Amino acid sequence: MGRPAQKGRALPKLKTLLANPATRWTSILVSAWYGHLNGKTLEITSDIALWYRPGTPVLPVRWVLVRDPDGKRGPQAFFSTDITLEPAEIIALYVRRWQIEVTFAETRAHLGVETQRQWTDKAIARTTPALLGLYSLISLWACDLLATKSTPYSAAWYRKTSLTIQ
Repeated sequence: MGRPAQKGRALPKLKTLLANPATRWTSILVSAWYGHLNGKTLEITSDIALWYRPGTPVLPVRWVLVRDPDGKRGPQAFFSTDITLEPAEIIALYVRRWQIEVTFAETRAHLGVETQRQWTDKAIARTTPALLGLYSLISLWACDLLATKSTPYSAAWYRKTSLTIQ
């Protein structure tokens, strides 16, 4: 009666897979994982499943379960609707996106992005890129200045031999 079922039996929860000793884990090296600039070895397991919610079409997703062999971070799960991606690619995309999210959060906190008081959308569209561009230029100039080891300007009563860095 009715149309065929859109979903099959439920798969085990990811927490169950994490605790199951029969789960097959693969070690991979991921670059720039939470500040590990030289890479970080992680253990992953992955598969493709069907994502189903009532009222929406069935969607294939690739899930990746990640655990830290050092135990410094808790396990994490990543999902992608592009099932052709390899698990390492999904993690790499997440790491790159996280860096962009941090950049935007810091520009909101320190540069006042999204607090401008312009009246038109065009003014907002000009201000934010200009602000980020100027900040980038100043950062590059400061980096160049520090690399040349220039002596700082100083007053006659206050001898300063090195630049102040915070």
